[in-house]
Amino acid sequence: ELAKVTLNIAKKIAFDERRATAADLVGQLEIDVDPSLPLDNLDKNIVCADALFTEWPEVDAIVGNPPFLGGVKIRAELGEQCLSKLLGRCPEIAGRTDICSYWFRLAHEHLGPDGRAGLVGTSGIRVGKARVTSLDYIAANGGIITNAVSSREWPGEAAVNVSMVNWVKGPAEGPFTLVVDDQAFSVGRIPTHLQLHADVSTTEVLTANGTIPASGVTFGHEAFRSTLAGFPIELRGRPFIRPVATGDDMLRGRLIVEPDYCIDLRSFATESDAEAAGGLAFLHLRKHVYPIINGRARSGKDTKHYEAWLRRWWQPLDCREEFFRSVATKERIMGCPRVQARGIFCFLSTAFVPNNTLKLFAFDDDYSFGVMQSELHWAWTKAKGGKVTERIEYTTAVWRTFPWPQEPSEDEVVAVAEAARNLRKVRDTLMKDNGWSLRALYQAAEVPGPHPLKTAQAALDDAVRRAYGMPEGQEATAFLLELNKLVAEDEAAGHPVQGPGVPRGMDPRDPRLLSTDCIE
Repeated sequence: ELAKVTLNIAKKIAFDERRATAADLVGQLEIDVDPSLPLDNLDKNIVCADALFTEWPEVDAIVGNPPFLGGVKIRAELGEQCLSKLLGRCPEIAGRTDICSYWFRLAHEHLGPDGRAGLVGTSGIRVGKARVTSLDYIAANGGIITNAVSSREWPGEAAVNVSMVNWVKGPAEGPFTLVVDDQAFSVGRIPTHLQLHADVSTTEVLTANGTIPASGVTFGHEAFRSTLAGFPIELRGRPFIRPVATGDDMLRGRLIVEPDYCIDLRSFATESDAEAAGGLAFLHLRKHVYPIINGRARSGKDTKHYEAWLRRWWQPLDCREEFFRSVATKERIMGCPRVQARGIFCFLSTAFVPNNTLKLFAFDDDYSFGVMQSELHWAWTKAKGGKVTERIEYTTAVWRTFPWPQEPSEDEVVAVAEAARNLRKVRDTLMKDNGWSLRALYQAAEVPGPHPLKTAQAALDDAVRRAYGMPEGQEATAFLLELNKLVAEDEAAGHPVQGPGVPRGMDPRDPRLLSTDCIE
């Protein structure tokens, strides 16, 4: 009823505006006939129904903002019957996609020849099964995307990023407009992943990349952590009271001056050893942590999960034992925030206990740091990583598919290491001279014009491109995608390929590739 009234009001307003315009043109000419009266009967025009399962007429244009609901929530919120009906419409999707993606498919099916449509969807329609359901279906069935916004924060109350897609069912001539990061680009074709870079959905997992990077320790209970002042005086300085490294504290500069601390009894395999060594710290955990774990282990919910933790309750929930054993002899390791707006890597002293807001890499050489800190690696991270609002999550897909330089010369490897050391030196100098944190430094470098950090980063990027043998002018993601395919083909054929780290034939402890600076 509201829609009917709104459309009639709109018609009235349109007539009044046209009458005013006509009067201006012909000199106060009165137009007596008011076509907005009598009011139109819109009972057949406005239909209140479930558009997913109601038959649509074939039309010339469709515009809308479909509802958003994650694929895993459809059964819980709309019921089994709704999910079954959706699967009947699109059995190849198996129901594991946001409900908005089905609307793109429905809209395209009901457009007439040369019909046009424009819909808003979650930014997830650019990837995975949601993309298969929506934009890939449109492209495979005679549709051409003519204008799109890749991702934009929804201006309403919902905390979601959206994509906006306009397309035509039939031929269309470019150039077309693709908006990425609120900047409009004129392109000859808009791909269904709604990005400027190459489509990386077809990348291969590279066996040579080996063990995936680790997340830091998951403590599982706040009693493990405190400020240093929060621990009794007699515990301060004990070897099992250790500083904690978090992604946010790394960017804010807190790790150097005021990190949080934790009780770290990970090295004690038995309860008796932990009690003998930990003393008051052990008693603190037994008072605050043990009852919670014990209660949940016996609650009947997630019992296996908590039963396993109960057997070593004085340790954090996830200790990442395998990773920390692999770096036991190192004095520094490389890390980055698990979710970040910019690609920022650092060396961390192994005195820290990193938590699960950090991604950790078992590298302590400057060559590996240089490749990871390069613009090529960040471009790949943005293309393959997850999206958390406008930030990028470093996922296992980034690591497993990222191809490293295959045949760099010794001089090229050393040049990358030197450029990497210089970049960190420039960062440290600028932060000390200006009282900046890492985050503040990178924000300052984003302003237009020259900046020492930009210069140092450009030098590192040039060195990394030479190590890759990357042709001048080629887009980074397209180059890496092609290299990913070549490395995967070599692996399948049994040929040796170069994985992460210092290249074969070079000594990983070559002093030209090593330094000692790190966050301490």
